Amino acid sequence: MKSEKLYYSDPYLKEVEAKVIEVKENGIILDKTIFYPEGGGQRGDKGYWGSYFIKDTQKLDDSILHIIDGEKPKVGEKAMLKLDWPNRFAGMVEHTAQHLISSVLFSSFSIGTVAVHQGDGIITIETDRSSISHDTLLSVEEKAIGYINENRRVWQEDMPREKALGLHMRRTIKVDDETVKVVFIDGLDAVACGGVHLSSLGQIGEIAYLYSETIRGHERTYWVVGEKCREKRRSEGLIIEEAKKLLSSSEDSLILSLEKLIEENKNLRRELNRYKAESALKELEKNVDSGNYVYSTDYDLDPIIERACSLNKKLFILKKGDKKTFLFVGKKEDFNALKEKISLKGGGREPLFRGTLECDESHALCEARELLL
Repeated sequence: MKSEKLYYSDPYLKEVEAKVIEVKENGIILDKTIFYPEGGGQRGDKGYWGSYFIKDTQKLDDSILHIIDGEKPKVGEKAMLKLDWPNRFAGMVEHTAQHLISSVLFSSFSIGTVAVHQGDGIITIETDRSSISHDTLLSVEEKAIGYINENRRVWQEDMPREKALGLHMRRTIKVDDETVKVVFIDGLDAVACGGVHLSSLGQIGEIAYLYSETIRGHERTYWVVGEKCREKRRSEGLIIEEAKKLLSSSEDSLILSLEKLIEENKNLRRELNRYKAESALKELEKNVDSGNYVYSTDYDLDPIIERACSLNKKLFILKKGDKKTFLFVGKKEDFNALKEKISLKGGGREPLFRGTLECDESHALCEARELLL
């Protein structure tokens, strides 16, 4: 049974009385609805039918399924259907903004859109280009803001398929219906779309380009729109102020201060690694000089490998930590005998064998001393 889709005739209608015409295992179908079902990158609406919370809206053949949990109402019952309007309006802002950005990409730079995702004020638009310059995307942002400031009209028309094809739209028609829904942005764009949209671009408020990345050979662009722009601007402003305080830096020299700090950190790490390597080698020499060829260490094992292999001694050295690693220097038959006694995972080639320890550290050291010394 079909539902009358009032979200097309009036996308700004926030509530209406509706009657249950069918009950499903996970929801209800109403004789009319203002709830848009998930599709085309636009999320399904949520809200209330009477006291029932509608957590999502999905297409079900020619009907609209309002998904609810728990006990279901009976066929014939009536109640007020009320949209979660902030959620719906945010979705309309995102969806209309996507149309605007995609239209500017196409009309100004001949860049097509191949995939879209929207949610929580963030839009991703995957394009048919493998790369797009930063300046080009900033230009798209500027042009889009200009159209928002002009508050251009947005509307939707149902028209015969042949007439829609004659518009030579930027995107092919994806449905086989004889009647096609076409969304227009005055003087800028026309595209077949079954979503719900704002009535004018000015209601978008703001658009800002964030960044882009290459996915499967396509440049995917990221945008923030509507109230999310203000939230992001304020959040980034607080981060900048905190960074200025921590670095005792002005905003103009903030990047320079960060670069200096990163370089100093790199130098300190290099110095620390050099010190650890020297300490690991001294520890090895001290243990070997005292005849202790089985021991545990807090240092990384890599810096001592070359020296350990040159000593012509049987060595079993265990690196402490959550993931205990070992280093064994000696004959393969000795390593195999060690593996039979201790739970070791790894291998190698004479004289060097490496891997991880999968048993208690003290047990491993005790067994290794008994076998090798």
